[in-house]
Amino acid sequence: MFLSVSFAHPTHVLMKQLLLALLLVSFTASSALADSPEAILKDYRKQATQAVERLNQSLEKAATPIITKLVSSGDTAGAELVTSQLKAKVAGEPVTEPQASAVQLFSLYDEARAKALAPVQKSCIARIDSLLKTAGGAKLETVTELGKVRAEIEAGKAGTSVMPSMSTQWTYHATEKPDGSVGPTHGELHIQPDGTVTINDFGDAKIPHTGTWKANQKGDKLTLKVQGFGEWKMEIKGGIGTLERPDVGLRYLRVKAPKT
Repeated sequence: MFLSVSFAHPTHVLMKQLLLALLLVSFTASSALADSPEAILKDYRKQATQAVERLNQSLEKAATPIITKLVSSGDTAGAELVTSQLKAKVAGEPVTEPQASAVQLFSLYDEARAKALAPVQKSCIARIDSLLKTAGGAKLETVTELGKVRAEIEAGKAGTSVMPSMSTQWTYHATEKPDGSVGPTHGELHIQPDGTVTINDFGDAKIPHTGTWKANQKGDKLTLKVQGFGEWKMEIKGGIGTLERPDVGLRYLRVKAPKT
């Protein structure tokens, strides 16, 4: 009885290794080609929002007693200032002169926020660097957009969170009547906490339009950047909103009624 032992031919082993290497390179190249400034920005905003969500909740909880104390002492202006600065902090906007009562709280928050965002920033900036090193060099338009994306990432923004008083689901109408009622629903507008927006068209095309949004500190005015349509201006007053579109003019929004 003989023990049969078979050995893989060295050439075959080398061929398999080369094939695996080529497949890996091909996959990496395909992934890089599939990436874009828009995808990086969307992922950053989503991940950054998640990274600071609990931190923002803790900040708001810690700031409430400070605001309450200021109101109790009759310092209404100070309370309003802390409230506006709190919203700016949550949105990642700089507060150069924090109200005296909130200096220590904001300082601790800034330190914790920077640590929470660091891994997300590092990952997304690596993707930007990878796009810039594509074969033949990135296009000028792409380089410009990547510069804007990098600036937002390095600034430590985490998307502009939806304000508590603002609805995220709206119906879209072309006309408004004198009594305040609106005409037929032509679509829906969905505002997402990660800084993205989707407009579902109920017309013949039924094509969803996507983009990004940014709110002012009060949360009653938004600037929407919709792909293929440029900037739209949205203004909110309670459950009523308007949308100023450069291409078609003023459109009307209403908070979408919940399903029953």
